[in-house]
Amino acid sequence: MLLSVNAQVSLLLTTRFSDRDDTDVLTAKQWAMLCTCLGGVEKLAELLDGRHVERLRECGITSELSEKVSQLLSRGVGLAMASEKWLRTGVWILGAGDAEYPQGIRDLGVEEAPPVLFGYGSIEMLEQTSVAIPQSGCRTDAVEFSKRVDSLGAAVVGLLDVTYGRDVILSTLRLGGQAIGVTYKDLVAYGSAEELRQGVLSGMLTLISSCPPGQDKSLGPVYEESIVAGLADNELSEHVLGQMAKEKPEDEAPPAQQLDFDF
Repeated sequence: MLLSVNAQVSLLLTTRFSDRDDTDVLTAKQWAMLCTCLGGVEKLAELLDGRHVERLRECGITSELSEKVSQLLSRGVGLAMASEKWLRTGVWILGAGDAEYPQGIRDLGVEEAPPVLFGYGSIEMLEQTSVAIPQSGCRTDAVEFSKRVDSLGAAVVGLLDVTYGRDVILSTLRLGGQAIGVTYKDLVAYGSAEELRQGVLSGMLTLISSCPPGQDKSLGPVYEESIVAGLADNELSEHVLGQMAKEKPEDEAPPAQQLDFDF
């Protein structure tokens, strides 16, 4: 997969190319301001036309931010080396303005939609009707949740880094259903786990993150909860949870949610 110009610009402006890279990339607020001033994420490619300084001045970008953008855009060599390494692992990369970038995530707005998506598995899976796995715990057994969603011909989508979310995803794969696992940890490390790797190879699982391969977000999710929300069918998700809420015993206590860092 070749990187689009939009993806290249998005990476240059917002992504550190390794754990040792301490580049001062754009903050989420600066990224949103820049995209808004340019007229949308689709306009990012214009920053590589040789007149980005003038373009930024015309858009009302401050000289300080304009200088920062110029410095970040000069990292072409570093990007070439990093992207070659990432793509060699089988990971695909989408910029926020790419046609393949999921519309549901884009609709969340530039402040919530991640500038870049890294994925492992089928890109087409992102268009699959999906039910969001509850992120605050659920009184329903993971297997039962998986069965209910699979019976509707839908995929499940949720955080792999939350115990309940991962349990549902694994249960879905064992049932032969489809799943989208979202993570803020190392995408390739997850993809190397046997059960998940088999799911990816069989076309039943797609892994996705806003974090580059080989890197973890030590402070937890940044855009990952938005990714889940943007990929899920809200009405179907509410329908499934509503039906299951009616069927569960009233005296059953919800399991505690926990973050599990030892997959």
